[in-house]
Amino acid sequence: MKTMLNRFDVEYFFSIPPETQIIWFWFGCFLALLIATIIIYIYLRSRGFKEKPYRAYSKNFFWPNLSLALLGLFQTFSRYESLALFSYRFWVYVTILAVLTFNAWFFIVKRSKLEDELLKFHNDVRKSKWLQKK
Repeated sequence: MKTMLNRFDVEYFFSIPPETQIIWFWFGCFLALLIATIIIYIYLRSRGFKEKPYRAYSKNFFWPNLSLALLGLFQTFSRYESLALFSYRFWVYVTILAVLTFNAWFFIVKRSKLEDELLKFHNDVRKSKWLQKK
């Protein structure tokens, strides 16, 4: 029986794990991330027709999350097929860490910038409404 200390050695991270049910869990997680990314992108783009700052926000959200979801699906496939280099446990942990770090950064930092841009956009719309056109 492995202890927790054995889980943090180099041999554990760079070994090819046997096929277990966890593969389907990771496949479902990355597939859900892919579907959620597409749905959120479509929702933000539809809001972008009325309020322009959402367009840039949606592009900044979509492309990194799409590539991370596809990378995760590739990791799951390579683990299922037991490909030598790509099915190490290390790559799955790095991919999950990248997904969590990017999304936490995006929703904390970029959300505040979006709110500032929306405030500026609404102020510009209100000003242009009252300014005389020549």
